[in-house]
Amino acid sequence: MKDIFDELKFIANKNSIAFTEPFYISSDGKTIMGEVPFKEILFLDYRDTDAGSNPREYIGLKKTNFKIFDSLMKDSTNTFRFLHSGIIISLTTDIHSKIDKRSLKYEECCLTNGNQTRFIILIIVLIKLYFGENEIHQITQKQYQKFEEKYFSNSDALYSVLKFVKFSKFNQIVNHILKHVKYKKYYFNLDLENFINSRIRIQINVINSIIEDFVEKIDAYSTGTLIAEANNDTQMVTPSDIFGNRYKRELQDIIFKDFIEKYGDEIRIEYRYGEIVDKIEKVHILTLLRPIIPIGILTKEKDIYEYTNQRIPVYNIFSKLLKRTEKAHETIKVISKLIPLFYELRIKCIVPNLEIHRRELIRKYKKDAFSGELQDTIIGPDIIEAKTSEKKIEKIIKSIVNYNIEHIFPVLIFTTRLLINENNDGNLCFNLSDELYDSYFKGLTEVIYDKYVKMKLKGLPTSMTTVVRKKDFYEIASGEYIMFKNMYKIKETTFIENYKYILK
Repeated sequence: MKDIFDELKFIANKNSIAFTEPFYISSDGKTIMGEVPFKEILFLDYRDTDAGSNPREYIGLKKTNFKIFDSLMKDSTNTFRFLHSGIIISLTTDIHSKIDKRSLKYEECCLTNGNQTRFIILIIVLIKLYFGENEIHQITQKQYQKFEEKYFSNSDALYSVLKFVKFSKFNQIVNHILKHVKYKKYYFNLDLENFINSRIRIQINVINSIIEDFVEKIDAYSTGTLIAEANNDTQMVTPSDIFGNRYKRELQDIIFKDFIEKYGDEIRIEYRYGEIVDKIEKVHILTLLRPIIPIGILTKEKDIYEYTNQRIPVYNIFSKLLKRTEKAHETIKVISKLIPLFYELRIKCIVPNLEIHRRELIRKYKKDAFSGELQDTIIGPDIIEAKTSEKKIEKIIKSIVNYNIEHIFPVLIFTTRLLINENNDGNLCFNLSDELYDSYFKGLTEVIYDKYVKMKLKGLPTSMTTVVRKKDFYEIASGEYIMFKNMYKIKETTFIENYKYILK
C-alpha cells in the first residue's frame, strides 16, 4: 500500500496529466480529448483555481451517483468508461512547449465537470487504502480523521481535495458495501492497483487558447468558471454556491473589502456552504449581504419587504451591482463600510441580547401558562392538554418563543437606517453616543422580539415566511423607534439617501 500512497502523492504534486494512449488535440489548440487512468484525476482541484471554479459539491450516493458507483464496483476496467460520459477539465498550458503525445504540463487546472465521478472513485480508493487486506467494517469519525492526518496532511495538494470528503460520505459507501452481499463480493475482488489504472474519458478545455479569440477581454478564471457553471447549471447546485463561486473575487475586492481589512483571518468568509471545514470562526456571504437590502440603498421601498428574506433576490441584486461597479462606485464603497458595521452590531449586541431575552420570555410565558393567561392563544389547547407537566409546558413555550434572527435583524436595520452616518474618521456609525448604543439596541431588539412572539401567540393568518415579507412586519417597531428618538433627542441623517443607487 505504501507504494500506492507514494504514487498518488507524486501525481497530485506534478502539475501534469498522463494519458494512457496518444490523445486528440484540435487544430486550434483549444480542445484535447483522450483517456487517462483514474489515478490522474483523483486530486485535481475544483475550487477557486486560476483556471476557474466548479460550483458543484459531491452529494453522495443519489440517483446517477449510485449508477456510477455500481458501474465502478462491477467492472471499472472494461465497461465503466463506455457507460459514463467521463470528465471535463479546464486548464492553462502552453500547447507548443508543454504537450507531448502522452502527457501535458499545466499551470492551473480545474475539474469542470465530473466531480461526482471523481469523488466516488476517490472514496473507493480511500476505503481500500484504509482497510488494506483486512475485512471492511464500520469505523468512527475519529479513526477516519486519524487516517487522513497520518497519510495525507503533509501534502497540500492531497489535503485540499480530501478535506471535502466528509466522513458521512465515506461511511455511506462503507455501509452500502456492508449491507449488500454483491457489493461485498465486488469489493473483495477489487484490486486497488488495477482500479487506479482503470481508464476514464477526459475532455480538456485549454483556457488560454480559448480566450485568445474573445472580442471582449476576459480572464482565465472567469472563462473557466463560466464553463464550469454551464456544465453544472442543470445539476443540484444551490443559488448561494453559484453566486459565491462566480463572484468570489469581486466580492473579496470590493464588497467585502472593509470587512476583510477589519477582521482579516480572524473571521473567514464562506462563499459556498460548507467550504470552510477548519475549526475557525466563519460567516456566510448571505449573512453579510442580507442586511444591506432593508436600508433601501439598492432597491425601491416596496421591494425591501419582499426581497430581504429571500436568498435568490439578494444574490440577483448584488449580481446586478457587480456589473455596474463604475457607475455605482460610491455606493459600493458605502456598502463595503456598512457590512462590518452591521456584522459587529449583530454579533456583539443583537445575538447575545436575543438569547438573553429568549430565556426571559420562556420564564415569563411559563408563569403565564400556569396562571391560565394563555388560554386564548394559539397554544392554549396544547397547554390544557399538557395539564401541569412543567416539562411539556416548557417545550410548548419554547416552540413559540424560538426565533429566527434573519426575521428580526433585518427589521432592526430597517427601523434604524436613518441613524446611519459617517464620522470624522470616515468610518460609518449609528448616530448614537457610546453610552446609549448598547441600551438603545437592546431595547429596540426586545420590542421587535416581544411583538414577534405575540404575533405568533395570536395565530398567524398565513405562514411565517409570508408574514415576514410584509410591510406591516417591517414597521412593527416604528412607534417605539419614534419614542426613543424623541426621548433621547437622536438626530436622523440623509446619509443612506445620498448614496442610493436603485437597481432595476
